[in-house]
Amino acid sequence: MSLLNKWLRGNKNYIANLGATFVSQAATALSVLLITPYLVRQLGESSFSYYGVLLNLVLVASVFDFGLNAGLCHRLIQEPHRKNLLINAVFFFSPLVFALAIPVFLLLFYLDWVAKSSSVGLLATVLALVVAQNMLALQFESILQSVNKIFLSKLLRMVRTVLETFFLFLLSDTGDILLLLYATAIINFIFLVALYLVAKKQLSFTISWTQFKWTALLSHFKYSGWYFASALAAVIAFNVQIVLLGKYLTDTQMATFLLIFRFFEVIRIGMTNFTQVLFPSISMLQASGNWYGIYSSFKLVFLRVSVLSIFIFLLVLWKGYEVFVLWSSYSAPEASITFKLYGVYVLLLIIDHISVLYLMALKFNRLPAIISLFQSILTMAVTVYLVHKIGLSGAVWASLVVFLLTTFLFNPAYLIFQLKKHKLSPLPSPVDRL
Repeated sequence: MSLLNKWLRGNKNYIANLGATFVSQAATALSVLLITPYLVRQLGESSFSYYGVLLNLVLVASVFDFGLNAGLCHRLIQEPHRKNLLINAVFFFSPLVFALAIPVFLLLFYLDWVAKSSSVGLLATVLALVVAQNMLALQFESILQSVNKIFLSKLLRMVRTVLETFFLFLLSDTGDILLLLYATAIINFIFLVALYLVAKKQLSFTISWTQFKWTALLSHFKYSGWYFASALAAVIAFNVQIVLLGKYLTDTQMATFLLIFRFFEVIRIGMTNFTQVLFPSISMLQASGNWYGIYSSFKLVFLRVSVLSIFIFLLVLWKGYEVFVLWSSYSAPEASITFKLYGVYVLLLIIDHISVLYLMALKFNRLPAIISLFQSILTMAVTVYLVHKIGLSGAVWASLVVFLLTTFLFNPAYLIFQLKKHKLSPLPSPVDRL
């Protein structure tokens, strides 16, 4: 019992991070599962599809923090003495993004790349605001991650998700998409204030315009470039594809795809979030030169997550579609095929995420980012071709085949190659959790 108590004391942050991730993900999953079919019924297929495209447009635009927040977490661990310089450089970039995003959204509406609404100016402004808010939230979450206090951000995000779901339930019967986005922006503001106060308590820092330096921002841009490339590749693969499909699918097909996407996002994000808590530990091992610990932990985590993912996939293959039909009330041969294919795709994504996490935490992400960008762009081209040829399932076939032949094979092989280049001499306390 004393050994167990000693282990618990020595790993209390890890246990808290993992536990909070579990609780937060459960709340998020429940919220998504409850609100999504309700929105379809209240908004109708056409408005629901439009709302889904707008939300994905926000996620696409949010990637244009240019990897600054992912780089911030890594640098705060590696260079803690520069915290105020780095934090202010990232913080004051968000207002610039807000100002630039408004005309970009207006242009997208004007060019008909995204369907217009009756209040284009207001819609563009609110979307730009939500994008800037997402970036600021990522910054404060990165600060908490750098001090290995992920559990605090997870719990706050859980509260935010529950509040947003509650107000979407209340407001969705109006059918006013702009009103739904207003609610999201107001809740985001409350979330940001709470995140800021908690982050400041855990890592003392000062946000002031007098501490903002353009040279620091430009330097951090350079440092974070490959984090941005990796994030951009992921956004193209998931969110840009949805925006693209809005031009080629019927309302029913688009609603079906969005429902399948939301259903599996619960599984994918849940599984990948559990491993995300290892990011600070991996960076700390790198800072201490413990490459043997990194290599050992990767093998163990990869094995465990792969086995668990396959088990979950078999459950989904067995009864998943029946649960999906019961949840969504959408049942068609095209939906059944698409559902099963997307299940295979998500299984591979979860397994691949382990390699991606280690590559990012160790900053071995230059070549993987290039491969991922190539994969994502190729996926878009193949998606358009296959959707024309075989319909809805063509979008998933495109993602699955291109991903399997590129990054899924490359990432783990490249990571192992990089680790073996370093001296793998044993050092104490390798990470062997999860």
